[in-house]
Amino acid sequence: MPEQAQGASTFTIVGIALASTLVPLNSTMIAVALPTLAKEFDITKGHAGVLITVYLVAMLVGQPTAGRIADHIGARRLAIIAVTGFGICSAGAMFATTFAMLVAIRAGQAVFASALSPSVQALVRKVTDSETRGRAFGLQGSVIGAGAGLGPVVGGLLLAAFGWRAIFAINLPIVIIVLIVLRRSVPATVDEPIALTAEGAATASTAVQPPIANPTFVAAFSTQALAVFAQYALLLVCPILLDDRGWGTGTIGLALSALTLGMIVMSPTGGRLGDEWGRRRPVVLGLLVSTIAVATSAAFGTAVASAVLIATLLAFGLGYGVASPGILTAGIEAAPEQRVGLAAGLLSMSRYVGSIIASILLTIIVSDDASGVGAMLALSTLALGVSLLTASRLPHAPVAPRHPVAVG
Repeated sequence: MPEQAQGASTFTIVGIALASTLVPLNSTMIAVALPTLAKEFDITKGHAGVLITVYLVAMLVGQPTAGRIADHIGARRLAIIAVTGFGICSAGAMFATTFAMLVAIRAGQAVFASALSPSVQALVRKVTDSETRGRAFGLQGSVIGAGAGLGPVVGGLLLAAFGWRAIFAINLPIVIIVLIVLRRSVPATVDEPIALTAEGAATASTAVQPPIANPTFVAAFSTQALAVFAQYALLLVCPILLDDRGWGTGTIGLALSALTLGMIVMSPTGGRLGDEWGRRRPVVLGLLVSTIAVATSAAFGTAVASAVLIATLLAFGLGYGVASPGILTAGIEAAPEQRVGLAAGLLSMSRYVGSIIASILLTIIVSDDASGVGAMLALSTLALGVSLLTASRLPHAPVAPRHPVAVG
């Protein structure tokens, strides 16, 4: 991605993306720390799981609301508020003396976290043009994927070396870096309304805006929710199946990293292809690879070989890595200028819709002895097949170019 080609340097895009990386990083680090926290506060591990539940609920409910706030006060301004609040809550969590206090602070952290993805995605649209926007979202996808993948590793190392309070302390350097980028590299002018006509007679704030629930946006929302359902189904059933076969926790974690690795590697390529080919083609191509991969494992059911299952994880990640930037870019581009924040919030919410449905179905279908894994894989294949149909509704080419706000 050439420097300044899209109005924002690679450094600026990565700096902005680091803000949304805080979300998956803190989801996965806290999961590793639950047994330690249960011992620290003399509670059950199930009780400690409230720290994850409150986070997920806030993300599901809060992101559309945060998106609307971004549309009113500006994406840059909301991003600064959210990152600052997240940092304050992280610092407060380090000094929690009771579990109730930690839950309350974690809830506050989750509220600010829910504003990160919508504000960041809206900000990326504002500082890029349609010819290079896919590259920017692809780069963001790699950064976020790295955060999700490193979360368990970083969390485990911090727990072993410094204790559970360190998993909150590690957020502070990231918060500082993001705030520096937002304040120094992204000008306040990005929050100003964009003129819709060459003469400036009508601005985005006064012109009639098309509805956000247009066919392209609905297709992007549906495609992402279906694909994430399949992603989480894989991430949830694989540990159950491999544990039943006697695999250790560390080995299972390494196997699951194959999916994240594929997404990290291919997201930039997917973004670039979306800019060159149009949004639809790389999405359909990537999802087709993911569908074939999951269908292969589903064909064997519970008897699927471990090696085949790991290859499925890798191939799914590679395919979804190609598709994901195009899905997000098409959905963001389809939104009216003054409702980009809401669109970003709804698209972020679609991921949680898919993951929550996958979690619910897992508890209904899959048993501890791994029976039902085949049915779950079959449902994932079906979801991906439907996602191919919804992806066919995405635009072949990006929307008409709009000049980005120049940033440093």
